[in-house]
Amino acid sequence: MVCFLLHNLSVAETLLRTLGAFGNKWFPVTVGYSIVRTMFETDVTAHYITKAPTELARQYIDFGAVLNKRRMDACKTHRRSKNPQWREVMDLVWQDEWSPRENDVLARFAAVAGQFTHRNKGLKKTVFQNWTGKSLRQMAIEVDHVEAYDIFYAELSSFAHVDVHLADRFLQLRPEGPVWSQRAREFDVGNVFRRGAEFLTCYLKLFGEQFKTWTNTEVQDCWSVKITHGNRNETPEEA
Repeated sequence: MVCFLLHNLSVAETLLRTLGAFGNKWFPVTVGYSIVRTMFETDVTAHYITKAPTELARQYIDFGAVLNKRRMDACKTHRRSKNPQWREVMDLVWQDEWSPRENDVLARFAAVAGQFTHRNKGLKKTVFQNWTGKSLRQMAIEVDHVEAYDIFYAELSSFAHVDVHLADRFLQLRPEGPVWSQRAREFDVGNVFRRGAEFLTCYLKLFGEQFKTWTNTEVQDCWSVKITHGNRNETPEEA
């Protein structure tokens, strides 16, 4: 949970620094949306773990053995690639990274594999694709985040998966013909920070509830920034 907190705080600072460096006009919204997307995934994952903290935290950690086995198997497979450059690279990776610890990777995988397998319709054992064996949407449903998933996360994913919505966002139709521009639109910059604030707030409230570090009211008060007009102080709502 602390690692998730540090992640969300650090990427929030990254967004602010990026805005300071590029300004509104050239803010890299693809990068911004991709960063905010990870904040949502972190929030859903954390909420899911708190359903059964001890058991699910251990499951989350143990899945690292599955990921290592998966990476090692991929390297082993592509050492036989038809592409000689890939064969050369994978041989180097195998010798430097996987060969010295192959037995350890296999042993750790064997120790946890049972909790990450299920039988498909043909009764063949299949290893989970992720640590829960569920899609992120299924997890979001179970922690009451389905609306945010369907509305916000779906939009953010266009920038991670490079679907046609990403192309439409930067292709501008003008009288002289289509023009491609990476210049940010104002609503995109606003969306990045609005979504980031929403996901960060949600996680901070969860963290406060779990560890009794702060209240929901204290988290919400973080956004009550006073704006000075001459000698008068106003909240954003008053201004």
